[in-house]
Amino acid sequence: MKKTLQLLSILLLLFPSVIFGECIEGDCTNGFGIYVFLEGGQYAGQFSAGEFSGSGKQVYADGNRYEGMFENGLLHGQGTLTYADGSIYKGEFNRGVISGRGSMVFASKDKYEGSFVNGLFHGKGTYTYSNGDQYKGEFKKGQYDGNGILYSDGKEYRGTFKEGEHFGKGTLTNFDKSQVMGEWKNGEFVVKQKIKTPKKTKASESEEEPFGDEDFSEQEDIFAQDDVVVEQQENFALEDKDKLVEQEDIFSQDDLVVGEPEDIFLQGDLGAEQEQEDIFAQDNIDEEAERAEQ
Repeated sequence: MKKTLQLLSILLLLFPSVIFGECIEGDCTNGFGIYVFLEGGQYAGQFSAGEFSGSGKQVYADGNRYEGMFENGLLHGQGTLTYADGSIYKGEFNRGVISGRGSMVFASKDKYEGSFVNGLFHGKGTYTYSNGDQYKGEFKKGQYDGNGILYSDGKEYRGTFKEGEHFGKGTLTNFDKSQVMGEWKNGEFVVKQKIKTPKKTKASESEEEPFGDEDFSEQEDIFAQDDVVVEQQENFALEDKDKLVEQEDIFSQDDLVVGEPEDIFLQGDLGAEQEQEDIFAQDNIDEEAERAEQ
């Protein structure tokens, strides 16, 4: 599982002296100018006291190109360095050297992202190979060194490394999740313990099963239950309507009951009037009889 890392072909970039060239445009002392070197290449950007200082672009005679920050004639700060072979570094520079946080994409499509010191992988970082294999962990002077995780050929190894080699204790996890724990001695992995593939539980199997016909049938049952609930709600609505009709009938009967007393009062009034008329008529008859006798 050993992997070979690609190292930067240019670790330190020194600029040709401005003595061996010519300012062809602008202010190449304190301002913006374009400077062409006799051996090839040119610089276009800001100058301070006759030195490249500030933001600028540098094209080298060998085809490499840099764009970013300069200080005292050197690459310093954030910048992008594109190599003639197509490799690209983006990140920090320190006095002409790649140092700090950055990322490097090689022409082979391998990629490193992490910490650099003096142009080398140093500190924590991630190196991804063009075939998908990957190392995450600690680097020292451009090599795996320290704790790390190496993914390769469908396997995962967690352990320690030294000068790019496996070193000390580690655990190898196979594609089927079975594990082998051991220790590296004299370049060989001495197995200490084997752990079988963990059995799948019903819960895990159900999680992995794709959405199938059973799931559709469950949904249909749910929809059927919803139809029953809707039907029950409709029945409740009909029952409420029947109750409303019953209440209307009761109110109608109450109106009839209210009407009965009115009829009684009316009959009472008619009877009283009739009795009074009969009394008045009888009084008239009595009066006429008395006059006749006289």
